[in-house]
Amino acid sequence: MDNNSKNRGHTAKSQNVPINSIAVNTPYEVGDLVVYLATLELAYVIDYDCRYELVTTLTTCDCCTFRFRSRRDANFQCRHIIAMRSVLKID
Repeated sequence: MDNNSKNRGHTAKSQNVPINSIAVNTPYEVGDLVVYLATLELAYVIDYDCRYELVTTLTTCDCCTFRFRSRRDANFQCRHIIAMRSVLKID
């Protein structure tokens, strides 16, 4: 039994995301990015031309933009976080 079939009809506790509407381990195109959800809290976000694979969560990202801009603005969300949140239909 895979994770999706075990969780059908339930929601992710932390974000209230309907699990049965979002497939984990599936790539999603968001603009020029590909979001590959490893879990509902972790994604690998890749530029369309496959230059970089970034580990992204709902609140953090490996990209340089996030690392530098989040120091000045604690609420900053880079385009990788925004893409992941759009796949999960959050915000």
